[in-house]
Amino acid sequence: MFRVMNEYLAKVRLEIDQRFSQQVDLFLSDRKDVTKYCINISYNKYVVDVHLKKFTIETADRLFFDLTARIAFPYSHMSLRYNEGTQVRYRFVTCNEEKQAFYMDLVLS
Repeated sequence: MFRVMNEYLAKVRLEIDQRFSQQVDLFLSDRKDVTKYCINISYNKYVVDVHLKKFTIETADRLFFDLTARIAFPYSHMSLRYNEGTQVRYRFVTCNEEKQAFYMDLVLS
């Protein structure tokens, strides 16, 4: 799956867009199960660190799928999940028909 994700990333045009950041920020600020979060940009990638009130894999999965339902382009999106002890890391990329893409590394703990 890692190779597939890397090939997908090689075929799209990664971009940074203020509206995308605002959508993620608005979503996380409305969540009652989030204690704090930070959205950073590293090259053409969003790095989002989220601290949950009570961390469980199920809570992390629910938050991730709710977030992606709100921000994903209908044309195409892909994600990978890594379990890393007391945190879960998701790699997520979504693109539109013109291959304009947003890439996010989401860490939930």
